[in-house]
Amino acid sequence: MSSPVLGPAPYPFTVRRHPSGLDVAELGDGPPIVFVHGGGAGGVHSWSAQLELTARWRLVVPWRPGYGGSPARGREDFAVDAPLIAEILGQGAHLVAHSYGAVIAALAAAAAPHAVRSLTLIESGGSDIARGSPGVDDYERRMGALAAALPTDPEQALRAIFAILDPAIALPSPLPPPLAQWAARVPALRWPWEARTPVDALVAGGFPILVVSGGQRRMYEEIGDAQAAALRAERRVVPAGHAVQAAGAPFNAVLEEFLVRAEAAAVRRERPRTGAAA
Repeated sequence: MSSPVLGPAPYPFTVRRHPSGLDVAELGDGPPIVFVHGGGAGGVHSWSAQLELTARWRLVVPWRPGYGGSPARGREDFAVDAPLIAEILGQGAHLVAHSYGAVIAALAAAAAPHAVRSLTLIESGGSDIARGSPGVDDYERRMGALAAALPTDPEQALRAIFAILDPAIALPSPLPPPLAQWAARVPALRWPWEARTPVDALVAGGFPILVVSGGQRRMYEEIGDAQAAALRAERRVVPAGHAVQAAGAPFNAVLEEFLVRAEAAAVRRERPRTGAAA
């Protein structure tokens, strides 16, 4: 799942239909970063605090199926979305993802490791990796009970989910159109705890991995710690709500420092060997 991020995009952008079938915005110039949103508004509006990076990076921001102008492909399903994100990576890009999007990005990176220059997971919904931890077990128990008896009214269902997911989030009333559209899709959602983190494939991929959380919700700290251990990833905490990227400058500093190192490592890997025997 994900926090709704509805802030306006402070930079103008244009949207094109990618061969994957998704609407994609591209902004800036430099090494490419593909940003994968969770639930909520989607697309550029989920990453508005990262648009300052356009001075040094090319931001590639898709709207997942059913968000923005991207056509829905049945219910919201991480297994359906992952191949589309892998296609958007093209010949190679850094991959940054949040919440439900982080579940998708992990699957995409495992499927196309050759196209991943680095992977950043922000408060991933992939709770399977930390199952057995008290916060995660409590989350899965409560969410499982709610999913089995979800309120029929979409707005009530969304509010009930966030009462468990992140009670500090104050959803507006009435819900703005992007959140209302998302709420309408929630009853058919394939829940993130159904995913299995492809640990072996991600480790074998050999690309740098960064795991970020906001330090405020026990289950996400447990997920982040378990991911860092299993994936041999860097681990950072940026004090923030569930949408850690919305913190702006503090998050961007952590992200960009990691990306600069990862990009340099990728360039070194790609540099043709010199002085090799004929």
